[in-house]
Amino acid sequence: MRVLIVKTSSMGDVIHTFPAVEDARRNRPDVSLDWCVEEAFAGIVALHPASATIHT
Repeated sequence: MRVLIVKTSSMGDVIHTFPAVEDARRNRPDVSLDWCVEEAFAGIVALHPASATIHT
């Protein structure tokens, strides 16, 4: 299963989404978590081990 997480507005929104991403990954190890974020936040998302593809 693939899931696209869209958080383009602020760094705080991106960071506060990480716990939900961790829960999703723990409960569905087969899920691919892609992100759509502003280019300025792509580096932060790339640091998270559950991130698959990052779209800016």
